[in-house]
Amino acid sequence: MAKAYEAGLNQRVVVIEFDSVAQATAAHDGAAYQAALKVLGSGSVERDMRIIEGVA
Repeated sequence: MAKAYEAGLNQRVVVIEFDSVAQATAAHDGAAYQAALKVLGSGSVERDMRIIEGVA
């Protein structure tokens, strides 16, 4: 179960861990992810993606 507070939306959340912010950014900007976005189409879903630095 999940709860959303403030202006949050109670929707599916996926967390993917990378070794660094640079690696996460490179994965997003890379050819494979960009090709996947083209296949999915620009109007297929609304995405809200955030890359944040974790706390050790």
